[in-house]
Amino acid sequence: MFINALFSDPVYFLAVVIAVGFSVCLHEFFHAYTALKCGDSTAADMGYLTLNPLKQMGVISLIMLLLLGLCWGAVPVDPNRLTRSKRVLVSLAGPLTNLFLSFTGVIAGSIFLRLRLEPGVFFFIIFAGLNMVLFCINIAPVPGFDGGNILMELIGRNKIKSSELGKGFMIGAFLLLFYLIDYIFEWSFRITETLIAVLGGVV
Repeated sequence: MFINALFSDPVYFLAVVIAVGFSVCLHEFFHAYTALKCGDSTAADMGYLTLNPLKQMGVISLIMLLLLGLCWGAVPVDPNRLTRSKRVLVSLAGPLTNLFLSFTGVIAGSIFLRLRLEPGVFFFIIFAGLNMVLFCINIAPVPGFDGGNILMELIGRNKIKSSELGKGFMIGAFLLLFYLIDYIFEWSFRITETLIAVLGGVV
């Protein structure tokens, strides 16, 4: 269990908790912020324009983060207040936030590498790598993730739900994501470390 890292490698444990907690909260914040700017104030009215993890993630999600290293967040959106294109934009806001955070982490990590400040390099490798993972997972066309919502908006929810082919695709996408999860982690961190090394002048 992830919680064991608290005792075997507390620095790694804290780095992951801080990186994931902050990133998930910012991911959800920008869903809420984008929805507000697009005309739906539901999340804003319910207090989701905050980085408070108790609001954005909830107690159960925070406990799961500490125990298993897994967590989630969700903000309420009223699709009836948004056009289809704006619903797509709201869904995109979260994954794009993670992509931006990943690139920001790479830049910060490369700066710390040039300064030979290893603790900073260590943290930003984790920060950037995990945000790349979050981007890849959330953009996947799988039900329950932002990518699944985007796909349904582009193709049509009714078409997917009423079509056997559509249902089969969604199930297949979920199984494929489950199969690829280890590779997503491996390549996200490999790319992150390579970019930091190149920008940091090591390669």
